[in-house]
Amino acid sequence: MNKMDNQMQEDKTKKAELRAKVRGLILKSIVEATKTLQTEQIFSEPKATLHKQARGYLKTTSRLVSRDTSGEQSLFDISDFETAINPYKETLSKMTAITGNLLLALWQARQDNGILKITNLSETARLIEATPQDLKLYLICLGGYQVPITKLNIIKEKGKKTKRILSIYHDKLFFVKFNIRLRDNETEASFNDNYRTGTRYCSFIKDRDVESVEVMPSETLRADLQGGGLGNILVDDGFVAFSLGLSDLAYKIFCFSGSNKPTFTIGFDKLIGANYLNLEKQVKAQGKPRVLQTIKKAFGELVEKGHLLKWDYNDKKDALSWTYTDKIFKHKQLDKAKLK
Repeated sequence: MNKMDNQMQEDKTKKAELRAKVRGLILKSIVEATKTLQTEQIFSEPKATLHKQARGYLKTTSRLVSRDTSGEQSLFDISDFETAINPYKETLSKMTAITGNLLLALWQARQDNGILKITNLSETARLIEATPQDLKLYLICLGGYQVPITKLNIIKEKGKKTKRILSIYHDKLFFVKFNIRLRDNETEASFNDNYRTGTRYCSFIKDRDVESVEVMPSETLRADLQGGGLGNILVDDGFVAFSLGLSDLAYKIFCFSGSNKPTFTIGFDKLIGANYLNLEKQVKAQGKPRVLQTIKKAFGELVEKGHLLKWDYNDKKDALSWTYTDKIFKHKQLDKAKLK
């Protein structure tokens, strides 16, 4: 009996030792896994999600974003169908321009056969901190006006001198189609111009639910996104949220800087020219010192918010220079600098 008891006790001891050993191994593996996880959290950077912005659109917004001082009626002053509005648009509001940035991002992520279908206006409007009604007006501005386009084409033919052809024309930035849900017994003939909001070129019916909005960037912008034309630049998906926090002039400079190399120098007179920031009218009205001071303030804003690493104004050369970070724009030169 004693012999049997001793054997049982021995077995219990061995089992206890085995359990302890197993617990020890498990604990050790947990500790090692935790250390590895902590190391990864400390030393590995999360991968940013990126999309493309067309350089042509960045140049267009840097040129056109401004307050409309033409005295003409604007869609933002009226809520009716206006047939007399000039289809040629020389200015865009910052919010209209940012809506275009958002559409380019959404189009790349969701387009089907070239069409982006928006079925939830509230959800899309929330992305730009706007109301659905505001969003509809921004869409009309993007789809209902003609804007000036200048495009440089370089033609190389074997055995012949290279030709540089500058094309100047007008184009819509986006093609926008509103799909309106009609009530019972309503037909197209039920609505005259009093029921519409917008222009002859793009409109929707008031007080009716929008089933969906179909959007397609212009041929020029699509070519840029595909690597043709003026090309494109990879940007962080925080592009729109970052833009919303900028003043109008800081947004213009932000877009213009992103359409160029990370380190850039340009003379003041060229920077304010019609093909760049388009501030010549402001300089004539306010004087150069005041406009220059406003530009310097906008540069300071972009440094404070992390877009610019540094900037400088050379008084003798009357030129501005800057270097931007990779916070938003992911230029190839910035990637090479990181690898070095």
